[in-house]
Amino acid sequence: MDNNNDMNQMNQMNMMNQMNMNNQMMMNYNNFSNMNNNMMNNNMMNNNMMNNNNMMNNNMMNNNMMNNNNMMNNNNMMNNNMNNSGNFNNNNSSNNETQARLSKEFQFCQQDNDLTQIGCTVGLDKGNLFKWKATITGPKNTPYEDGIFNISIDFPKDYPNHGPEFKFMNKIFHLNVDFHPETYGHICLNTLNSWRTQGKVNGSNIYTVKQALFDIFCLFSNQGVKSAYDEDLAKLYVENPEEFKKEARRWTKQFAS
Repeated sequence: MDNNNDMNQMNQMNMMNQMNMNNQMMMNYNNFSNMNNNMMNNNMMNNNMMNNNNMMNNNMMNNNMMNNNNMMNNNNMMNNNMNNSGNFNNNNSSNNETQARLSKEFQFCQQDNDLTQIGCTVGLDKGNLFKWKATITGPKNTPYEDGIFNISIDFPKDYPNHGPEFKFMNKIFHLNVDFHPETYGHICLNTLNSWRTQGKVNGSNIYTVKQALFDIFCLFSNQGVKSAYDEDLAKLYVENPEEFKKEARRWTKQFAS
């Protein structure tokens, strides 16, 4: 009987010890799990910190890049503005000189008695100082007698470095005036062509609108066969001058009266 009791007590103690061991193992397992969880959380926190650092670095780099780009753009804009301002000032200065020259020459032509005596007048086309219009009366004893011939004068922006372009506005039967529809009115005269393309005549830059108008006036009496625009017209002028004059008078009456 006593032996049985002792055995029972021993078994109970063993069971209790086993339970305690199991509980301890469970506690150890839980502690281990908690440690793992803590380590994982710490790793996550570290990752978050790294991500935050990376984001901060990226933001700083982006800000630096934006600041550098803005500074470069501002510098470029400033340089462009300075260049444009310089060009604008240069252009203004050049335009002012050209306008002053044109204004002075225009007044001179309007008041010049020599031009008046050959029946030549000048005016502005719609008030534009760079566009003049002139009229020349055909000289006596020519097929163009008493005809009123209108001439446009277009000045370039860099005048007097380059001369203006002179062009007949009404039709004229003349060797040295182009009568083809697409290029009508252009004048073939060496002095005018040289002035317009080179800014010089016979190597000299002393040439004026007054001189050009006198040269055009002389064309009515002296036509240049070698610089004729049309070969057939030049042939008629040489071989049958009376027929040429008759046709020239007819054109003058029809288009320049």
